[in-house]
Amino acid sequence: MTAEPGAGAPSRRIPDQDGGYDGAGTVWERVGVVARYPRPTATVDPDRSRGWFGRLRPLVGTHRGAIAVGLGAATVGMLAQVAIPAVIRSAIDRSLLERTATLGPFVWALLGLGVARGLLTYAYRYSLHRAAFDLESDLRNLLFEHLSRLPFSFYDRVQSGQIISRANADIRSVQIFLGFAPIMAISLLSSVIAVAFMASIHVPLTVVAVAVLPGVYAVGVRMRQRIFPLSWIVQGRVAELATIVDENIAGVRVVKGFAAEERQIAALARAARRLRWASVQQVRTRARYGPVVENLPRIGLAAVLLYGGMLAIDGEVTVGTLVAFNAYVLLLQVPFRTLGFFLMLGQRARASAGRIFEILDEPVTIADRPGAVDLVAPR
Repeated sequence: MTAEPGAGAPSRRIPDQDGGYDGAGTVWERVGVVARYPRPTATVDPDRSRGWFGRLRPLVGTHRGAIAVGLGAATVGMLAQVAIPAVIRSAIDRSLLERTATLGPFVWALLGLGVARGLLTYAYRYSLHRAAFDLESDLRNLLFEHLSRLPFSFYDRVQSGQIISRANADIRSVQIFLGFAPIMAISLLSSVIAVAFMASIHVPLTVVAVAVLPGVYAVGVRMRQRIFPLSWIVQGRVAELATIVDENIAGVRVVKGFAAEERQIAALARAARRLRWASVQQVRTRARYGPVVENLPRIGLAAVLLYGGMLAIDGEVTVGTLVAFNAYVLLLQVPFRTLGFFLMLGQRARASAGRIFEILDEPVTIADRPGAVDLVAPR
């Protein structure tokens, strides 16, 4: 094996028709591909007493640059979003009611905030999702490298479908959560700033707006307690189904040789029914608690419209203040409307990470001798 000049990927020469390599028509056949991404520079924390995210922290730290850029852009974009209702309030009160300022500067301010918000949204979504996908690649590389070092006895004990499920569905679940969690955190931070701004304008109206939020939190905790065990069961039964499919594809001659088609089809149907039951239970739990989590904040919006309208009629607040409060209440709804989905993702990621760690924590019984030479690019 050699390398074609200027190629960079491992390749070998195919001999000529006479079996030699001297002909002018020598053909190069590529037998390898140069890796596009570097190998992981860290691994998961071996301390099993730590939480699942704590064990992933060394890997997450290797992408702290992209995460920092994404969080910084998200924070500035969040501030721009929170400032928009304040500008609308000033525009209504000063330009339309008091007639002390022209409307043009407020329009340009809103346009600038909107453009800035759009650009910053692109920046933080690209950075955070890029970091999440890079982390997914690192986890796959670590898992594959560890699997290649495990003894044959491990593969005698563990079904192939369990390994396939962990290397695909479970890693994917962790990646989705890690890509969504920072965005959700920024959304919650924007809600805190919005509440603080609302309190600086009118405290009683703010209390009315946030009165239902403790109930949303309580229902969300209850849903999280129900979702986690169901997520673990669903992931395990997905692996069970994948095992049956993989074993029948790999051993199709054995199945046909023993005329076991009906038996294997029955086993597949049984595994599919077990997966369907667990998935339906998970959907029922979300259907029971999800609408409550999403719609409770709307009660706060109705209460703000009722109480705020009365205050506006009595002249205690301006129309611009009422409009700004409505905008902030809508801003508060965003994280709580997605709270149920976020909790479901978190519990699924927790269950998936535990299944991944089961493989990564498997001890390697055959290890290199200390000081052994690593064969890199042998010729």
